[in-house]
Amino acid sequence: MIDVDRDTNGKAINERLKGKRQGGLPWMVILDADGKELVSSNRPNGRNIGGPRSVEECAWFGVMMRRTRGDKVSEADVQLMIDDLEAYSAPKRRPRRH
Repeated sequence: MIDVDRDTNGKAINERLKGKRQGGLPWMVILDADGKELVSSNRPNGRNIGGPRSVEECAWFGVMMRRTRGDKVSEADVQLMIDDLEAYSAPKRRPRRH
């Protein structure tokens, strides 16, 4: 975690990793051991999931976890995390506008 306001070079690191992509805070990126980006919190539509609350944001967080879980985290562990995120987020969601 990098605090863009308090960490030394936090803004520079954010600019290097995030670039021109949109989205406020939190913004997440998962890197491999060589510093190559594996996935970010920007969905394919370009929108940042931030602190995921909506069904779509939670689903993208699941994609992020599945893409980067490696061999030490099981699919069951990832699904448990997603289920817990859904249970936490669902009561906080605003009703959808039609």
